[in-house]
Amino acid sequence: MKVKDILKLAVEFVGERQLLEKLQNQTDVQVQMDKDEQSKLDCFVRCFNLVNQEIASDYLPFLTKENVTIQGGIIAFDTLKKKIINVYEIKDKFGFNLPFKVVSNCVEVGEKAKSIVYSFLPEDIALEGEVEFFNGLSARIYAYGIASEFLLLNGLSADAEIWEERYKESLFILSRKRGEHQLPKRSWL
Repeated sequence: MKVKDILKLAVEFVGERQLLEKLQNQTDVQVQMDKDEQSKLDCFVRCFNLVNQEIASDYLPFLTKENVTIQGGIIAFDTLKKKIINVYEIKDKFGFNLPFKVVSNCVEVGEKAKSIVYSFLPEDIALEGEVEFFNGLSARIYAYGIASEFLLLNGLSADAEIWEERYKESLFILSRKRGEHQLPKRSWL
């Protein structure tokens, strides 16, 4: 799904009807908008990127697995493809977990590491960019967060609270544990 499609929902949520019409009817949005509408649209794109990074860093980590080559028992963060937030596991070529220690700009691993699983901070995405939905996220959840951020930036904090509540409630529901829940066995005191 494109960022533009998610923004249509958010624009509708905050009641920007003229901007919504232009987003729905125009194929080349950049040419058809006046200065005020373009600045609002740019603000919506910034809000999308803020929400996307907030979800990845604070609520639902975006995980990736990458094969690595190490030198001297160290995996430098700048050698990884994405901007790292947290390391979850490092495995050797046989698939066994290796002990590791995270230092300021690298990970120290005592043995030969083959792969690393880590959470990352997503890059900024432009209006026509494609959004990859991680962890069951939907356009609606993004739109709630974007609407909240946009209204907050425009000084409408009471309205922003409504959308923020929906946004955080949706994230909570998405992040709760699913599947079989096992209770501890009964015991006598």
